[in-house]
Amino acid sequence: MAGECRIDMIVSPGGSTRVDLRGGETLRVESPVGGQGGDMSFLGFDQAVTRNAIGWAIHNRPWLVFSAEPGNHLYNGDGVAMMEVGEKSGDGLNDIMYPGCWSGVYPDGRPGCRDLISRSLGIDRADLTGMLSFMINAEVTPTEYRGLAHTEVAAGDFVSFRALSDLTAAVSACPDDEIPGWRPAPLRITVSAP
Repeated sequence: MAGECRIDMIVSPGGSTRVDLRGGETLRVESPVGGQGGDMSFLGFDQAVTRNAIGWAIHNRPWLVFSAEPGNHLYNGDGVAMMEVGEKSGDGLNDIMYPGCWSGVYPDGRPGCRDLISRSLGIDRADLTGMLSFMINAEVTPTEYRGLAHTEVAAGDFVSFRALSDLTAAVSACPDDEIPGWRPAPLRITVSAP
């Protein structure tokens, strides 16, 4: 059980925020009214290394996985575990396949999660090395990974992550308004001591 809450804030749909975490603290992202998922990253997060490291840990082989489940670790580019995936509730996975959308994929040029997260982290979008999309589903065929499948996000659904050392993270409330089952809504971000 997490200790005292140090940060409690709301992120509007299409927005993002930076969160500085101390080792041992828990970052919790909740959809208070339902319908909204998003993305999370931290400085140095390498989703390719993370897919491989989780695959090795589970299968003792270099098999890539496409989601990070409770107890899995998220790694930086040097293969150092920086966060542990914590408890979650509701429909949807913590997807570690998609790199996040950007302004160029939207006809109206709105900022995508890559733009939002990199801006919050204070880095160029090109320097963002990993994203984790939460409360999202996918379909997998022998030839394709089809993300953005229908997901039912209910009021109170959440994901959580424990910092294994001090780090800087960012969370976005996805600006996409065409993901099946999602609707624009706020996200609640809390950070609690161990």
